[in-house]
Amino acid sequence: MAERNFMVGPMQATVQRRLADLTRSVDESDTEKLAELAKAELPLLVAALRDILEEHRPDSRGRCPVCPPRFARLRLRRRGNTPCRAYLAVQLRLGSDAAVPASAGHHQKRRRRNPHYVS
Repeated sequence: MAERNFMVGPMQATVQRRLADLTRSVDESDTEKLAELAKAELPLLVAALRDILEEHRPDSRGRCPVCPPRFARLRLRRRGNTPCRAYLAVQLRLGSDAAVPASAGHHQKRRRRNPHYVS
């Protein structure tokens, strides 16, 4: 476990630093430099995002092979078809027009009609 943290910590810091540098460059660049920056960096960012989403592509049952089930401790509960957190995060950040399925929220129990209730 210590070996993993030894590698992950610096890697995360490097990625975060790179993203901060890109954000700062966008904020400080004029139109011409901004176009050059977009031409150079946008394809790299899109490729990185596609690679991440490829790892999270749902299997034949619609489940993400990377994200753990939400209720792993409760073995008797059936795992719902909630969207993968990676895809959901990307969709929310990009402001996609595609609707998020109703099952994306918390579980909703079906209510039975009470036979003793008179409406």
